[in-house]
Amino acid sequence: MQKRLMALALLGSAWVAIQPLGAQQIPAAVTVDPVVDKQFPPTLAPLTIPSHGVEMDACIYLASGGNSHGTVMLLHGLPGYETSGDLAQSIRRAGWNVLLFHYRGTWGTAGTFSQSSAIEDVAEAVRFLRDPANAAKYRIDPRQMVVIGHSFGGFLAGYEASHDPDIGAVGMIAAVNLGKINADPKEREARLKRWETQLHPIRGATASSLFAEAERHAKDWDYVQWAAALRARPVLLVEADDQNHADMEALASALRQKGSANMEQRAVATDHSFSDHRIALQAIVIDWLQKLQR
Repeated sequence: MQKRLMALALLGSAWVAIQPLGAQQIPAAVTVDPVVDKQFPPTLAPLTIPSHGVEMDACIYLASGGNSHGTVMLLHGLPGYETSGDLAQSIRRAGWNVLLFHYRGTWGTAGTFSQSSAIEDVAEAVRFLRDPANAAKYRIDPRQMVVIGHSFGGFLAGYEASHDPDIGAVGMIAAVNLGKINADPKEREARLKRWETQLHPIRGATASSLFAEAERHAKDWDYVQWAAALRARPVLLVEADDQNHADMEALASALRQKGSANMEQRAVATDHSFSDHRIALQAIVIDWLQKLQR
């Protein structure tokens, strides 16, 4: 798959697809259960992933079939009330394994949360999936690794892909740009108040401490600056009508300027969680993943 991904990325000129969702066909994996391999049926496997002395709670949705599968790491936001389990199920029906896990210091996983530690956690999860013993146990093809994330998870997906050239493709859904959350005082205040009400599942961090951490890393965490590192691989950007829309547009523009040969950009008229467009979101992601398999 890596060769196919690189071939796509080296096509002559960048292209962007922003299509009205009404004209979009819904892939069968979104709505139809597949034929099941009775010897190797789809399975939900609970597990833990070690990261800096902590065992992170995780599960992997194993696709049907005894062969090795491409694997999607699906990263939730902060704190992650929307886990996108519906998206995980559709991705598995499309023939991919899907890994979901909780970062250190979130949702009962031990440790103290920070945005920096979550970046480390994602790298450790990638290392876990590539380990030959784990790849054999969970029928993973480590050459077919894709990271997709929503909100803070979208930021993490972009960070990991920009720092690991062996990640095959990246999807960023309504991704927050941590490098810019302190840039506009009025928007910062609105975000800060919102975050203060949403951190109950987070251990060891406050909204103020997270904003201060983002300020310290503002230069390195501005995902628009990652365009050069991402330009050579397939990138999916899915925007919502939310506070992250302008930053997502800026990333798309930067990718085009850097000559990205395989970027797909989709805009959905919905809220940050895609609450009334979950089927549309699944359709966009599955359609994109199917293109990677061709």
